[in-house]
Amino acid sequence: MNDMHDMTGLPEIDGARLWSDLMTMGAIGGTARGGSFRPALSGADAEARNLFAHWAREAGLALSVDRVGNMFARREGRDPSLPPLMIGSHLDTQMPGGKFDGVLGVLAGLAVVRALNAAGLETQRAIEIVNWTNEEGARFQPGLMGSAVFAGLLPLDEVLARTDRKGLSVRDELAATGYAGPVPAGGREVHKYLELHIEQGPELEKNGAVIGAVTNSSWGCSGFIEIRGENGHSQTAAMSRRRNALVGAAKLILAIEEIGAAQEPAGMVSATVVENWPNNRVNIPHLAKLSYVVVHETAEGRQAIIDRIEEAARRIAEDSHLDIETTTAHFRDRLDFSPDLLDLTVKTAEGRGLSVMTLPTLTAHDALSIHFVAPVAIVFVPCRDGISHSELEWCEPEHATAGARVLLDMALAAANEG
Repeated sequence: MNDMHDMTGLPEIDGARLWSDLMTMGAIGGTARGGSFRPALSGADAEARNLFAHWAREAGLALSVDRVGNMFARREGRDPSLPPLMIGSHLDTQMPGGKFDGVLGVLAGLAVVRALNAAGLETQRAIEIVNWTNEEGARFQPGLMGSAVFAGLLPLDEVLARTDRKGLSVRDELAATGYAGPVPAGGREVHKYLELHIEQGPELEKNGAVIGAVTNSSWGCSGFIEIRGENGHSQTAAMSRRRNALVGAAKLILAIEEIGAAQEPAGMVSATVVENWPNNRVNIPHLAKLSYVVVHETAEGRQAIIDRIEEAARRIAEDSHLDIETTTAHFRDRLDFSPDLLDLTVKTAEGRGLSVMTLPTLTAHDALSIHFVAPVAIVFVPCRDGISHSELEWCEPEHATAGARVLLDMALAAANEG
C-alpha cells in the first residue's frame, strides 16, 4: 500500500515516494553499473546534501548544520524543551558504492515525517532527521567522523585537520561545499536514536526475515603495516641481492587472507589497501604500506587475528631480509544496544505482521557513536545476497517500505514519551 494513510486512519509510509527518492538520490554520482560514487564532501556529496535540504524544507522541516557538516532537519514537537528523537544515517558512499547503504536511513526518516504531516499528527518531542558527515571513511579517515564529533569521541579541530590522499582537508572541503555550519558540534541532549539500514550481510535473506533487530556490535580494529626494503634498478640489480618491499607486501597480503579464511564465520580479515614507492617500472620498491580491517565476535578472537598477522610479518621479514613494522588502531569494542528499543523493534515488526529476527552487526554504523550519548536502535532490512559497498548492492522496494513502516511506528512511540 503506497497511500499515506491506512484503512484505520493512522499515518502510513508512502512507499512509492520513498523508492522514487532512493532512485533519485542514487542518480547523484551514479555509475554505469547502477551504483553511486559520492565520497564525503565531494561535489556529488554536496549535490546530495542540497537535495536532502530541499526535500526537508519542502516537508516543513527547519534545517541546521553543525561545524563538522552534520545536517539536522527538525520537525518541532509540542514541547520544544524536550530532547529530540533523532533518526538518521548518511548520504556519502564508498568509491564506488550502492544506492542504499546509509541513504535508506536518511530518506526513510523523511518518509516518516511526511507520513506524520499527512496525518496531521503532532508529537510530544521534536523529531530530527540527521545526515552524518563521512560515515564511510572512504575519503577521510576514520569513518563515523561526524557522529563521533557529535558524541564527543573525536575532537573537532583534529577532525577538521584530517586530509585525503590529495592533501585536501576536511575543513577546506566543508567550506568548498558550503557545509561548514555555524552550529556547535554536539553538546546537546538526545532522547533516543533510530537508524534503519540494509543488513550488509546474508542472515535476514537466508532466514526469510524482513526485519532485523540488532542486539550488539562486534569487536574490530584496523591494522597498518610498513615494509622497508632497498631501492635499486629493476633491470640491473642482482636478483639474489634484491630487498623488494612489494614482494614482502604480496606475501603478507596472502598470509592475511589465509588468516581471515580460517576465522569464518566468527570473524574475518583481509588486506584492503596497498601503497608502493617509488611505484615505477624501472625501480625496485623500497617502501610498501598495507592496511587491513579485523572484525570478530569476541575480543579474544580479534586479538588472535592480530597476533597471527604480527607473527606472519616477523616470519616474512626474516625470510625476505626486509624491515616490517606493524601497528593497530581504531579499536572498536562490542556495544550492547538498548534492550528496551530492541524489544520495541521486535514488537513493532510483529505488530506489522513482518517476520523478524535478532542479530548482531558486524560492521560499524553512526549508531555506535550515538550509543555513548543516548539509547539507540539499529533496524535491518535484507540486501540481496548480502552484498554491500558495491554497485551491485540492492534492497527490494517492499523491504525498504517495510523498514520505514517499522521506523514510523517506533518513532511515534519514542517521540511521544514524556
